[in-house]
Amino acid sequence: MKTESLTYRELADRLGVKLESARKTVQRKRWQKVTANDGTIRILVPVESLPSSRDMSQDSPGGSPSDGPSAAEIAILEERIQGLQALVESERRRADAAEADREAWRVQAQKGLFARLFG
Repeated sequence: MKTESLTYRELADRLGVKLESARKTVQRKRWQKVTANDGTIRILVPVESLPSSRDMSQDSPGGSPSDGPSAAEIAILEERIQGLQALVESERRRADAAEADREAWRVQAQKGLFARLFG
């Protein structure tokens, strides 16, 4: 029987399922697992259990992978990117303010008790 060595992630992608579903499939079908030198687990999957590349292209939404995203999808993603950039900038300002506040408290804590009470 001809097999192909795949990681759980690669198997999930090939089967078009979630990672946990791929793990359950391996367990249910009792496919052999091999631990590689780098610690990753590879599963020896029978080739006939994998969908052919022809089957995968028919299942993929939006036609062939070479079509790429449409202009509308790009516009939506760019809008989301701008929103995320604004959120990052807002959080950066908040973090800077928190650091300044922390520094002020640190300076205050380093002063002696007498200086804190009587200025």
